[in-house]
Amino acid sequence: MIVSNNTLLNILLPNDNKVLKDVLKEADTKSLEQMIKNNSTSVNDVLKELFDNIKNGTKSNTTIENILKNSNIFKDLGNVSNNLSNLLENISGDENLQKFKPLIENFLKNIKDMDANTLKEQLKNSGVFLESKLSLNSNTKLENILTQIQNLVKDINTPQAKQVNELINKLLQTPITTQNTTNNQEFSNNLKSLTTALQNLNSSLTPTQTQNLSNLTTQLKDFINSGSLIESKIENTQNLPQKELTTVQTAQTKEIVNPLIKENINLQTKELLVQIKNEIIQNPILQNKNILPIIDNLLKMPDLFTKADSLQTFFSNNNLSTFSNNFASNLTPLLNSLKENLESLNPQNFNIQNHLTKLVDKVEHLIQDMINNPKNEAKISDDMKSVLLQMQDELASKTDPKSQDLAKQVDKLLTQIEYQQLTSLTSNSNYVYLPFFWEMLEDGNISMKKTEEEKFFCQINLTLKDFGKVDLMLALYDKNKLDLTVYAQREHFKVAIRDNMQKLKIALNNVDLIPVNIKLLDMKEENKEENKPTQVYMNNAYNQNISSGIDIRV
Repeated sequence: MIVSNNTLLNILLPNDNKVLKDVLKEADTKSLEQMIKNNSTSVNDVLKELFDNIKNGTKSNTTIENILKNSNIFKDLGNVSNNLSNLLENISGDENLQKFKPLIENFLKNIKDMDANTLKEQLKNSGVFLESKLSLNSNTKLENILTQIQNLVKDINTPQAKQVNELINKLLQTPITTQNTTNNQEFSNNLKSLTTALQNLNSSLTPTQTQNLSNLTTQLKDFINSGSLIESKIENTQNLPQKELTTVQTAQTKEIVNPLIKENINLQTKELLVQIKNEIIQNPILQNKNILPIIDNLLKMPDLFTKADSLQTFFSNNNLSTFSNNFASNLTPLLNSLKENLESLNPQNFNIQNHLTKLVDKVEHLIQDMINNPKNEAKISDDMKSVLLQMQDELASKTDPKSQDLAKQVDKLLTQIEYQQLTSLTSNSNYVYLPFFWEMLEDGNISMKKTEEEKFFCQINLTLKDFGKVDLMLALYDKNKLDLTVYAQREHFKVAIRDNMQKLKIALNNVDLIPVNIKLLDMKEENKEENKPTQVYMNNAYNQNISSGIDIRV
């Protein structure tokens, strides 16, 4: 983690505590807990020492992660939202701290008012990402992406590649500033031109004779996504009693219940299949003994949303997704076969195209960030850790009992946030406390990971006053397909989940997510320490090649 004299980065190096170093060297959690109990060291000292271990490479991430997860001293830090509520109440009588009151109030949003944008902002400003905000502005991110693109296209000798290189050189030589409006406009125009040039380059890498088929294959993928979502919506609403349907129905669900929507997609997909078939017949280079029979069988089906047993002989040679809906199951083998054939014609260019597509997406997101934040400033004024560090400085010189008590509350909150940061670093994830006020919540945290294959994983661990411990494991893949596993401790909570499962599926559909698998499992307390569901989840096959997005610099 970056350590500097800046008060916003006031993460101090540890005190020279030889006994603490010796205990951590042996990773003896019992001795560690005894030291803290005897007041010979503090949780904050332990965290600082562990940060130093990462910085110097003297201890592995796995060892530190085990200390963090297995030592009870970190489990007794309390609930961040409750601690913030107490702090807010206690600063009300201090005139010097009144300026921090609206900032803390803004962060104590009630969970019942949560929506996607609010959740994003609360997570972003939780304090866990403060150093990342300060160390990586949009310019730095863009420079990294531009360098990746240059390395990717440096050996391509085409006019499109030449144009891309020229635009990148212009962008790298014209850094964006807050003072020069002319430069900024030129920079913005060049950036937009680059995205167009990259798209042109991407298209040019496809052989001329397969360009049409490549475009049709992309359309087929879009049709599969649209059809699958509609099929999921219909499936989740058709069996509901009319009374319940009325209470959960939105304009969106009313629209998809209309059978004409389904029939229209069925018709359009078949028209697309005919185009793909004609493209293959007219191009001998595209001939494949498996593709045409699959298309013919699909065209014979009256309804692509029904199960097709006749196609199973062709499916055995294809990698099917775990998605169980009929529409996707029927069409995915054809999509995979088309992709494989297109890739086999020019595998090197196909790989470059995949990388370029991802990089173009990143550039477009950065353009949007620059539009939203034209001055290119790190937004830290609303960040919780930034606020707490400023309060810490304000209280440092005060000696009265109330100020000292407030200082302890601030220190505890900073310790909680730095615990989240250290856990994120060592577990290669984004690990954040639940940044909402919720009276039912005793404790809660969220851990998020992303794989290189564009799969996203999230685990939410809750301890609820009425419902006990609840662990939720989510996996998002293919942009909108969701697997959800719920581990629940108490029976009445499981009953509530079962009773409302259909409403949950419809709610997910209404934000364009397809609930592929939802499981409700028992959380067995006697095995929880040895075989904790979250540990199994994070160590399974989903956890391979995962990259963290927290980016706290060490």
